Amino acid sequence: MTRTVRRPARLATALAALALVAAGCAGAEEEASPAGGSASDAGASSSASSDAGGASDAGGGAAEESPTEESSTAESSTASAEAYAVTPVPEGFEAPAPCTGEGAYSARVDEDPAEPELPERSGETLTITVTGIDGDHAELEAAIGGGDPRPIEPATLGETVTIDLWTISITSVCTDTEQVEFDLID
Repeated sequence: MTRTVRRPARLATALAALALVAAGCAGAEEEASPAGGSASDAGASSSASSDAGGASDAGGGAAEESPTEESSTAESSTASAEAYAVTPVPEGFEAPAPCTGEGAYSARVDEDPAEPELPERSGETLTITVTGIDGDHAELEAAIGGGDPRPIEPATLGETVTIDLWTISITSVCTDTEQVEFDLID
């Protein structure tokens, strides 16, 4: 009987962990909405997104339908793609000097993507490029798996951005060298 009780508990724990992962993925999609999406919105859509994530892992489903839809209107979707939302710094955050050189990844304006390459996650790659610097804000783009780049809202020191399975934190925005540095948060 003890064994019967533990199995459902383990299953429930595994399902809860899977739901959290799916909520993180759905949260990245919700953050891209113009309304900004609240945590409850992300949670409400996580059950639908978790089904799409499972179908995607099986080689089909909603996650693979989106690129097909986007490819049919490639020009218009690139121009009107929603920017990845930036999570502002916590209240009371004291920003360090803007050109610290402490980020694990760096990229320069209109040059090659960030170096070193970001690690693969679930067989996908993420490429971050810098399109410009406006004052203390970095203007970035992200491309998943070699797809079309999607803008990221302007971000500054200490702010974070969740892009699918990756979350980055801006650590340096240097206007003199036109370089942006960031760390990957696991």
